Amino acid sequence: MTSTTSSGGSPWGSRLYGAFWLALILFAVSGLLVVYTLPAWMMVLIVLGGILAGSLLFVLRWVFKRQSAEFSAGRSFIAFACAGILASLGFAAAPLYYLAFWVQSGPIAVPLVHFSNGKKQVVFQGMQHVASEDFFKSVVFDLQKALVDGYTLFYEGVQPVAGRPDLDEWFNKTLRGSDTDLSAGYVKLADNCGLKFQLTYFQPLLADQAANPSRHVTADVNYLEMKNEYDRLLASEPAFASAIAARAAAPKKDAGTDPVLPLLEAISSATPDQKKLVGIVCRGVLGMAVSGQSGNKHNPTDRIILDLRNRALAKFVADSNAEKIYITYGAAHFPGFFSELQRLDPKFAISAVKGVRPMTLPDDVKLARSAVMNAAPTK
Repeated sequence: MTSTTSSGGSPWGSRLYGAFWLALILFAVSGLLVVYTLPAWMMVLIVLGGILAGSLLFVLRWVFKRQSAEFSAGRSFIAFACAGILASLGFAAAPLYYLAFWVQSGPIAVPLVHFSNGKKQVVFQGMQHVASEDFFKSVVFDLQKALVDGYTLFYEGVQPVAGRPDLDEWFNKTLRGSDTDLSAGYVKLADNCGLKFQLTYFQPLLADQAANPSRHVTADVNYLEMKNEYDRLLASEPAFASAIAARAAAPKKDAGTDPVLPLLEAISSATPDQKKLVGIVCRGVLGMAVSGQSGNKHNPTDRIILDLRNRALAKFVADSNAEKIYITYGAAHFPGFFSELQRLDPKFAISAVKGVRPMTLPDDVKLARSAVMNAAPTK
């Protein structure tokens, strides 16, 4: 003997139907934990999107079931609309959960590389200019230890030219595509994303730099060298000149190298809870950008911003009298730099590589996750 249910199906069908709604409600609750902090207009859009999606599915069901005596259009529409709202709440938060997962488990894109030519011992610590506080504290600790161990520190930092403030303006407008100061832009990005800017953490090294200036080397080019290389490429390489012309003709939002600035303006008035969400998004997006997974296209100005400076850094290392060198430079520079260094001295070979994670979840998120893990029953 079989029993029927209010849904007109078998007991198993009723159980599956109930399990579906339970799973959908839990999915929505997981999303609501995130999206409740969003502005009201965004919540309205999420709900309306869910109703719209549910309505489309209702129409499909109505086409096939409208002739059935058991079919109730009103009840069916309400069920589909409710399901659509619940699903939209969950899906709205899914990207944030993905980015939070990616931050903690995605590719480690910042390298710590040891290499030597038999005479010089060199360490390359890849840097991310905006990162989590733990990362910078770790780097500074390693730099202080390197000083104790007799290393000379090589730093990244394009140098200004005395009496030529026009070169700074040229660099910002032509190569960066932005009128904002580079460091100011990093500080603003860090503040809005709940992260830190690297220069904030290098203060402990200033005392040793004043006492032992020869052990602290800015191994980079200056703005005049960058402009000279830019002018040379424009005059000698038609493909480069064409790429620069196309970049200049592109809409301003596509031409610059600071696509996050409009986002920072938009979130400047966000609530504290909203900024926590923004912090997770920033960590994921910046991490993907550094790891090369963001889909960014090659920029013609990389010929100057990367290639020229890679050659300069390689020459600094090759020409240095120091037997131990510890380099802190943007992680994106390492492949090109090491290739240039091997071109100057083929004896250089990598002996060890360690991945360092520059992004971690905000402290309050990590504490919440830790509390959940500690509360779990143990055997």
